[in-house]
Amino acid sequence: VREINERGHEIGNHSTSHPHMTKLNANQITHELSAMDDRLESLIGKRSTLFRPPYGDYNNLVVQTARANGYEVIQWSVDSLDWKNRGVDDLVQKATKNVKSGDILLFHNDSKYILQALPTVLKNLQNQGFEIVPISELILPGETTIDTQGRQKAAPTTVPEVE
Repeated sequence: VREINERGHEIGNHSTSHPHMTKLNANQITHELSAMDDRLESLIGKRSTLFRPPYGDYNNLVVQTARANGYEVIQWSVDSLDWKNRGVDDLVQKATKNVKSGDILLFHNDSKYILQALPTVLKNLQNQGFEIVPISELILPGETTIDTQGRQKAAPTTVPEVE
């Protein structure tokens, strides 16, 4: 974690015990976030402002509680399926096929082939014209929602009725 931080990467919160967040109440969600960030702060001297729920498991309570505690909830729009450990070629193909601008790719640091596949994934995406940017550069300002594909959208605004 220290090395990742020292290399300038953003560090996000993923909970302290990897629960299904929708099974927790607001106090339990807050505890999962704060306990992990306490550990993070002891390692790198700062807390996170990003949270990706384990398993992609979220609902309105999870999002509202995370935001009330200063986090932006992040989801992914492309799943590399690296956790299935199907090999380097499969991982590269899943992570680079049908990628669109603004997509967030999901990888796991403990998947079997991530170290071999990631350099090729990054090179292929850059060869396709993509720029790899920190998540914070993808977050929309203001009120947002997250659709079923994991994409952040501006929240609908209501227009006052004209009399």
